[in-house]
Amino acid sequence: MAAVAGTGTSLSASYYLRNFYTANRNAVTSSKRKEMTGGTLSQADATALHRAAKKLRNFNYEDDTTDSANIYGSVNAFIQVYNNTLSSGNKTDDASLNRYSRYLKSLSKEHSSELSRIGITVNSDGSLSANDNLLKSAKVSKVRTLFADDAEYITKVSRYSKKMAEKADSVVLSETLGSNIDLTL
Repeated sequence: MAAVAGTGTSLSASYYLRNFYTANRNAVTSSKRKEMTGGTLSQADATALHRAAKKLRNFNYEDDTTDSANIYGSVNAFIQVYNNTLSSGNKTDDASLNRYSRYLKSLSKEHSSELSRIGITVNSDGSLSANDNLLKSAKVSKVRTLFADDAEYITKVSRYSKKMAEKADSVVLSETLGSNIDLTL
């Protein structure tokens, strides 16, 4: 029986990380990531980021029984996936993947003050890092302003990651075929 967030069971960031990388579990471990092509890695990361954004958008932040430990686990996993996505997007020669990485960085910098209120720092390279004590103690209402379904930040992360995953699909196909053609429809 799978544990469901909000039912009294606290799920760890590693649980959420594995869940977000369901489409390609090999992308979770650093040793396996080193063996993957840039396109495959970008595809796995962007797909996982889209799943993470969807999960965070679907939490019930209004419910008084919202389990903040599960939100904390999801946000921590989101940070890891976000950073992986930036890294893999910048490691390919594909201009579109690089552009979406820049969009994500710009978006996070735009929302840096809101992110810092819940313990998330936007680093100079655009990556995110968490202050665990601040993040764990952040009020659910503050987390909601960034990650609820109607929040601009997570909505745009979701949109950019979806487009990035779609573009990465064509990069993977090009890598597989051994050519550098753009097959985006």
